[in-house]
Amino acid sequence: MIKKTYYITGMHCPGCETLIERSAGKIKGVTAVKVSLASGKIEIQARSAQAIPTVKQLDHRFKQDGYTFTEHRPKTRLQPGKIAAVMGAFLLIVLLFFVLERSPLLNFLYVDSNSNFIAYFLFGLAAGFSSCAALVGSLLLSVQESWVNQAIGRNKAGFSPFLLFNGARLVSFAALGGLLGLLGGVFQFSLEASAVLTILISVLIFIIGMQMLGVPLFQRIPLNFSGRWIGRVTNQPGLQNKIMPILIGAVTFFVPCGFTLIAQAGALRSGNFLEGLTILLAFALGTLPMLLAISFSSVKLRQNHRFSNAFRLLSGLLIVFFSTYTLITQISLLRPASLPLENSPSASSPPAALQDEGEYQLMQMEARGFEYFPEVITIKAHQPTRFEIFSNDSLGCANAVYARGLYPDIIILSPGTNVVEFTAPGPGTYQISCSMWMVKPITVVVE
Repeated sequence: MIKKTYYITGMHCPGCETLIERSAGKIKGVTAVKVSLASGKIEIQARSAQAIPTVKQLDHRFKQDGYTFTEHRPKTRLQPGKIAAVMGAFLLIVLLFFVLERSPLLNFLYVDSNSNFIAYFLFGLAAGFSSCAALVGSLLLSVQESWVNQAIGRNKAGFSPFLLFNGARLVSFAALGGLLGLLGGVFQFSLEASAVLTILISVLIFIIGMQMLGVPLFQRIPLNFSGRWIGRVTNQPGLQNKIMPILIGAVTFFVPCGFTLIAQAGALRSGNFLEGLTILLAFALGTLPMLLAISFSSVKLRQNHRFSNAFRLLSGLLIVFFSTYTLITQISLLRPASLPLENSPSASSPPAALQDEGEYQLMQMEARGFEYFPEVITIKAHQPTRFEIFSNDSLGCANAVYARGLYPDIIILSPGTNVVEFTAPGPGTYQISCSMWMVKPITVVVE
């Protein structure tokens, strides 16, 4: 047996390993192929030296996939001008994300018990350009090159996996929305369970992003969900490119952002299968334009050799940023519900005045834009509490209030005054933020 090693340019994830191994393994006379993303090498074993493909033959075979082969380690890198352009685009996208997240332009996009299909569609449209893009968008970016690579040769355009992903997302939102409407208040989401799932997904996405950026430490981690693992189960190379997009599209229902939680709460309140289905289908359709834009750009820019490397760098940066952003918020959400009183704010930060109303103590806050007021509230332990929240043009995730340790459910705000009642817990300090823990928290001191 004869062995030959070449270097590969253009790989970014473990899915590339599978694609190259499978294709090179079909060359006549080749008996074994091993590809390493970490080292950027391919080792080919054949029955004779004549059966070993040359660099020119490999380049021709993988031309449409964007891979090139050399006998010596390549020195090609993005030019400084392209790197600067990518960094500029990255910073612009991040800036637009934060501006849109807190923009007063979204004030009119609100849903309540009287909202119709169009209102939920517009609400979903706002979500697609806001916090929902942080996880779902980065999740789609993290798998896009693997899907495009595997689709080439079976689907010239490479759109099939993205259509399956978005189709499965629509179907899961519609079906589960109907189920929520049917079950009504009997069914409740566990925000902590959703946060744990979101953290796990974010960690995986972060690793994939670091692999796309070419960080050697992360390239050694074998996260090949669309390659060898699934291939061993299905034994059909084309089938895995259908299973994974469907599964990933469907699971996005269970990693909700603040907007999604509000839409899901609307389906719960409806108490009707058809209404619940309509609400979440409309919402999912609203998020579709942004996801389709990511899908289209992924296929077109990945297949354009002039932009593929720059797009890979931009995708990696966005994935790392959004996954880190999501991780920070979700880890904060899972912090201990109560801290000892010695950790409460200093006296220099005056607490909100505690009011008594009959047998209830009155606790008040305001949700204005993407902020909560006041900074500190003080209440008495073990007392019946009337919690009044005034919503004053609150935005996005700020409409889904989570008073962890104080009130068990997410409080979906309507314009004006919102009231819930609970019994104050034991002494300690608690915090109130939005369901994604993105709004600066209010501290509640329970004495």
